[in-house]
Amino acid sequence: MNILIAPDSFKGSLSAAEFCRIAATQIQAVRPDADLRLMPLADGGEGSIDAILTHVKGKLNTLAVHDALGKTIAAQYAVLETLPQDFNALSNSSPSNSSKASAAQLKQTAVIEMARACGLPLIATEKRNPMQASSFGTGELINDALNKGCRQLIIALGGSATNDGGTGMLQALGARFLDTDQQEIQACGETLININSIDLSNFDSRLKECDIIIAGDVTNPLLGTQGATMTFGAQKGADKVMLGKLEQGMSHFARLTSALMKNNYIHSPGAGAAGGMGFALLAYCHARMKSGFEIIAEMTDLDGMFKSTISRPELIITGEGRFDSQSLQGKLISRLSERADQYNIPIIVFCGQVGDDLKVHELSNNMRVFSICHESVSVHEAMNNTAVLLEKLIKKFLQHN
Repeated sequence: MNILIAPDSFKGSLSAAEFCRIAATQIQAVRPDADLRLMPLADGGEGSIDAILTHVKGKLNTLAVHDALGKTIAAQYAVLETLPQDFNALSNSSPSNSSKASAAQLKQTAVIEMARACGLPLIATEKRNPMQASSFGTGELINDALNKGCRQLIIALGGSATNDGGTGMLQALGARFLDTDQQEIQACGETLININSIDLSNFDSRLKECDIIIAGDVTNPLLGTQGATMTFGAQKGADKVMLGKLEQGMSHFARLTSALMKNNYIHSPGAGAAGGMGFALLAYCHARMKSGFEIIAEMTDLDGMFKSTISRPELIITGEGRFDSQSLQGKLISRLSERADQYNIPIIVFCGQVGDDLKVHELSNNMRVFSICHESVSVHEAMNNTAVLLEKLIKKFLQHN
């Protein structure tokens, strides 16, 4: 029996690779004849680098950067040594960047995960404050990749602690944000409203040589009720007063940017990703949006596996930390489910918690969902004992199926 084990990470508690090992061990104990394929996946957030390096040869680079609150930490990004022959992240380039895309194919590719520098899990819950948080550390990772000759950058957005519109990242790359007295402002969510002008005279010119691909699964615009602040601000530590101030500052920065750059990405899908980082990369770095899941699917030839009658799985086991209605709106599990439904393959979801907003009728007929959390297991306990509880959950499932 061909079984595909292809989970996302459980944010902050279990990597996708660890999930694969746990599931494989339990399955082999009861079905030693099963043909297992372990495929840790991600959809553009935390775990993207690990998922890519599981399938593509590359090297991790470590350097000291600043986290979202300015503390010096060690963060890593990957430089890929090879790319799959049919990888087409550079396809569908517009005419204006087709020559740049061709040149980028001859250069090294870096995969930068924002969560590794400015991630929410890096900040203690009681210290989370999007008013003070900055994306500067992500800019430091980008700068180092440029120094190493990388001119194709895949930047995975997701899991960020920031709501600064990407200004910290831009500042690390040479942009200057000035107040009414022409004094430079330290970029963060709180200071967006104080920006009077933007000086790009020292903005890193190497970015013009780059093809930058935003890997993510968020389609939110920058502003409004579905925007960066109002959708994600609260989970980053913002109260109602902060939300109003952050939205006002973001709107102000967006207007200045559109006037300066002579473009308008305020309403673009994905501009609100990672506290507005998507907007900054689109407006200042001419980046392109691409599904993080589809990038990894291309690197692993996932669709080739499904099309083959020899390698096509007969069962799919997947999972993520919180399985809710958003999980079915273009995220990893929904994209796997679409492929499973096409070939009528059962798909089993093991998750940390099932969201209250998830409706049974939203699930595919081929899908079954099992959760670590229940009456006797709290979210806190599940987060602290994910590996052990997941092992018990999978073992129980296998005993009854």
